[in-house]
Amino acid sequence: MVNIFVEEIPPIYLCCDALISAEDIASAMRFQNEKRRTEHLAWRRIIRRELGASVSISYNEVGAPIVNTPDTFISVAHSKEMVAVAISDRAIGIDIESSKRDFERAKSRYMDEEELALCDSTLWGAYVWTAKEAMYKLGGLRGIDLRGDLRIERFDPQTLTMRGTIASIPNKVLIEISHKEDDTVVAVASYE
Repeated sequence: MVNIFVEEIPPIYLCCDALISAEDIASAMRFQNEKRRTEHLAWRRIIRRELGASVSISYNEVGAPIVNTPDTFISVAHSKEMVAVAISDRAIGIDIESSKRDFERAKSRYMDEEELALCDSTLWGAYVWTAKEAMYKLGGLRGIDLRGDLRIERFDPQTLTMRGTIASIPNKVLIEISHKEDDTVVAVASYE
């Protein structure tokens, strides 16, 4: 079971409803920037709406959010005015970005020549960036190099699916890409 939620981030006063706990507000207050506080409250609100208001949200040793519900894994991401949340019964990673972001200048830092040759679409940079960010969250390892440790090996342009690997993890990774009408790209990574 994998549930994906992609929603606009509401203004901070709309986040503060019955689903937002005092713990959530205290956690959000550690951010100086109001935008970061609203992003934080937006994903926590989705988690509480879907898993129950009393679910406990904490962080693992690498700083990724986790819940105290057995056999339930979460991953969160945000970009501009959007938040993405994945809730699953197995390890998962998610990322979200605008396809209008300039990925060209940085592509040599996260793609090698073999990955560049997999697709000639102008969206390829956005697809690979979000895929690798989702893989990074799935792997849960510190010190990962996006170019050397996270590899995209195959791409199916018809289904927008990728196959890849994470260094030091034997499992193959399946990445599903979706490109929304609002130019949002979402990548969801899970082990095959």
